[in-house]
Parts: sequence; structure tokens; C-alpha cells
Amino acid sequence: MYVVLLVLHRNLGVTMIFAILGSLFQILFWLGIVVVVVKVVSGRKAERSPDANAVTVKQVFLYGSLYAAVHVAAWGVAGLIALGGEDSVADQAAIPLALTLVGVPVLVFLGSWVWRSLADPAGRDGVFSMYVNLTGVTGLIVLMASAIVIGAWLVGGGAYPGLAVGALAAWLPLWAVHWWLGRRYRADVSNLHVYIGATAGLGTLAVFSGVLVNDLLLRLLDSGTAVDLFRDSDVGTWLVGLAVGAAVFAGYWVDTGMKEARDTLWHSYVVLVGVLGGLITAVVGVGISLYGSLQWWLGDPDNSSAVRHFEEFLPAVSALIVGLGVWFYHRRVLGPSRGARSEVQRVYDYVIAAVGLVTGIVGTVILVIGFLEVVFPPEDSMVSEINILLGAVTTLAVGAPVWAQAWMRTNRSVRVDASEAASPTRRVYLFTVVGIAGAVAVVSLIVLLVAVFNEVLGEEGGRLRDDIQVPVALIVAVGAVAVYHFLVLRQERRSTAPAPEPPKQVVLVTADEVFATAVRDLSGARVTVLHRLDANGESTDAQAVAAAVEAAEARNLLVVPGSGGGVQVIPYRR
Repeated sequence: MYVVLLVLHRNLGVTMIFAILGSLFQILFWLGIVVVVVKVVSGRKAERSPDANAVTVKQVFLYGSLYAAVHVAAWGVAGLIALGGEDSVADQAAIPLALTLVGVPVLVFLGSWVWRSLADPAGRDGVFSMYVNLTGVTGLIVLMASAIVIGAWLVGGGAYPGLAVGALAAWLPLWAVHWWLGRRYRADVSNLHVYIGATAGLGTLAVFSGVLVNDLLLRLLDSGTAVDLFRDSDVGTWLVGLAVGAAVFAGYWVDTGMKEARDTLWHSYVVLVGVLGGLITAVVGVGISLYGSLQWWLGDPDNSSAVRHFEEFLPAVSALIVGLGVWFYHRRVLGPSRGARSEVQRVYDYVIAAVGLVTGIVGTVILVIGFLEVVFPPEDSMVSEINILLGAVTTLAVGAPVWAQAWMRTNRSVRVDASEAASPTRRVYLFTVVGIAGAVAVVSLIVLLVAVFNEVLGEEGGRLRDDIQVPVALIVAVGAVAVYHFLVLRQERRSTAPAPEPPKQVVLVTADEVFATAVRDLSGARVTVLHRLDANGESTDAQAVAAAVEAAEARNLLVVPGSGGGVQVIPYRR
């Protein structure tokens, strides 16, 4: 989705930071998707039938062989179909012919075997679900790529895409069969492929939309200025990609995904892919766009022409427009918050807070590096100090409001509802931030010390300033984040911890002070001694008296040890 930020973008410095930030966010939320999906799929099957989920070597081998046979047969047939548009076929038919002659019979044999086994519910286990999902997603990807290539050829001409035509013809029935299997045995097959397909459609739709918006903005800028910015652009190909992405997104999400149960997997797609993906794209886009504007008006621009300067930032504006559209749509799908806060709403808030927090950390790092550049100016610098300062201000101006509005909303919920502080989502967020920030700070400290020791003990000189800039900046920025969230975590743990019960008030009738001290230590009660004047053969078993005190429910007790080890416990009221 964020490829549009990198296309046609040549500005260095802080703009590169935003591009790296976008890539980092991609890794994080895709990793989150994988973790959630694996947990959901395994948990769903385990809840239904533990015996039916036993993954046997036989099932893995069977479906693994079937998946391989699908590929061999499909690409063999695709290769033969592709030869229909070639002038010379004899010397190119060997490989696809061999693949077809081997793959098709094996596919028919294994397919028939699997089809018969599906009559038994035990045959529709987790491996079958994984196979249907994997094959369906593979077929979808092949079909999307083939459709884009064929559509581009139809609207733009060029060489005949024989392999794409063959792949489309071979994989279309295979995809249709596996889609039908997923729908027929939906009680046994995970709907993971629906959300992966929706993600593929959304990503394709967003990328080609961004390219088209960028082309439109470039044409508008060209028409409104005397500078010739026109470039040959393959609008037809982009429209084909847009149409393919829209069709897949409509089929997998609008027509199918929206009708699925709103379980954890459904919310994972909406929050992680739609809301988070759109927000990250918009944040990176607005950051680069704002930086370009500040660089022109207050900084040191690379171009003397305003048109040429702002031309380089059009992809960022396109990313901002597309990202806002994706975020707004999925935010509406998620729906407004009503009544008590659910874990889904909490996940949304903390995801937004994480985006703003990471962006703010990047801005702080740039700010510290800029400060070090001013205090210890380098001999030669590729980026001016004013541009570094503007980059830091831009990043903080983008990240701080995003983090603040989400974090303040969660803190208001903590003040209103005590269960918010103890919610799993908030605890995971705080522990994750403290853990990751603390680890980064420790690693940065180690890198800083290594650089200092190399300077002191080694023979290399003159590089210490360059070597310590990033570690020092990370220690300042990430260390502050770790400390702040640790203090929040500690305060909430204290506020949510149950208050200790006050000690019991015990009036112990005894003449032995040592015995009274032992009872006090063993029971934890506040013991007042009532001295008796007669010996009366009282018990001196402190453990028995302490046990009797702890077993009593009343808080105020009169305890009279008797003879023979007996203890009389009398509750009273003041």
C-alpha cells in the first residue's frame, strides 16, 4: 500500500526517514496479522474437536502432494496454452508438455482420493483447511497478476502475453473449485483466505489509486504553470490495475467479508489492515508533504523552482489522499463506540497511539541529531541544519497529535472505569512499549560505549561525533518513552492492586509476654496483652493460638488460652 510513497521520490534526508518509517510500520502490522491469524485459526479448530485436529503425517503428505500437483498441472497447461501465440512451438513444448502429462493425471488421482475422504468429517481437518486457504490465495494472486498483464496488453498493445493468458485460463477453474470448497465446507475451513484476498484487493486498489492520483496532480500542476512537467504515463495500465483491485476487494470483502461473523479475525483485518494501514499511509504522506512545504518556505530547498520542488512531493500528497480514504472507510465499518468499551475499541485506540508514538520518537531522534549537528558541526554535511530542524518539527507535529488524542482518550476511560486499567489490551500495550523501548535504549547504550571505547582505546580518530549521534538520540527519545510508560504502569498496578486487609485486633489473656510476642509474629494480628494474675495452667502453644486467630472471621477477638492446649476465641464489638 505504501509503495506509492517511494515512486518518483528523489528527495533525501528527512523524506527518507518517513519512507523508512512507513516500511517499519508495514513490518509491524503484517507481523501482528500473522500472529493473530495463526492464533485464531489454531484456537478455532481446537475448540471444535481436539480429536479431529490431529495433524497426521499422512494428511500433510496427501495435501502437500495435492498442492504440488495443482502447480505442476496448472503451469503445464498454462505453458501449452501460451504456445498458441508463438510462431515456433516444437522446440518450446517439451517442458509444458511434460508437466501436463505428469501433473494432470496425478492431480486427478489425488483429487479423487481427497474428494472421497471429504465424506467423513474426520477428513476435513486442519490440514484440509490450510490446503484450501493456501491454494485459493495462490490462485487469486496468479489471476490478479495475469489479469493486470492481459488488461495492460489490451489497452496498450505490445507483445502478446501468452503465459499470462495461459495462467488465467488454467488457474481460473482451479481457483473457482477451491473457492467453492471453502464455501461448501465453511464450518471446517477457516475463512482466512477471505481476509487475505480482501487485503490483496485493497492493496492493489490503493497502489493504483495512488499512482492515478499522482498522475492527475502532476497534470494539474503542469496545466497551471509555465513549466513543462508532462511525462508519458501508462494510464490505461493503471486503470486496469485499479479495476482488478476493485473487483477483488468487492468480491472478497464487500460481498463476502462484510457478511462474515465479526470475530477476532474479522476485527484483525479491519483494525490492522484497514484502519492501521490507511492511517500509516496518511501519516507518512502528510509528514512528507508538510516537510516539503516547510523546506521551501523556511529551509534550504534542493530546487530553485517551486514547481520542480513541489513536483517531488506529489506522491506523498497522493498517499495522504488514498490513506485517508482507506482509513475513513474502515473506521466507518468498525462502527461508533456505544456503551461500555470493548476490547476492539481498545485495540483501535492503542494502535493509533502506537502510530503516533513511533512517529514522535522518530521526530525526537531527528531533533537530537540536529542539536548535535549545531553543537558539534561536521566538516561537511549533506543535509543543512535547518532542514534537519524542519524535519524534526514536521515529524513531531504529525506524530504528537495522533498519539495525544488516542492516549488522552484511553486515560479518560481509565479515570471513568477502573476496568480499563486492568484490561488485557492496555496491559499488553504498556508492557510492549516498556519492553521494546527499554531494549532499544540498552542496545543504544552498548553501541555508544563501544564507540567511546574505540575512540579511547583504538587508533581510529575523528569519527566519534558521527558514531555517537544516533545512539545518543535513541537513548534520549526511547529512554524517555520507556520511563514514562513504566511510571504509568507502576501507578496503575498500585491503584488496581487490592488494598491489604487491616490486621485483626486481638486481646490476648496471658501472663507470658514471650508467648504474646510469638502469637503476634505468627498471626500478623495487632495483639494487646491482658495480664492475668493466676497461672491456671494456660496453654503456651503459640501456633495453635495463631491458627485459631486466623480461622476466626471477626476482626476484634478476645483470646483466652486454656489448659490442655485449648483456645477460647470470643468475638466482640467495641
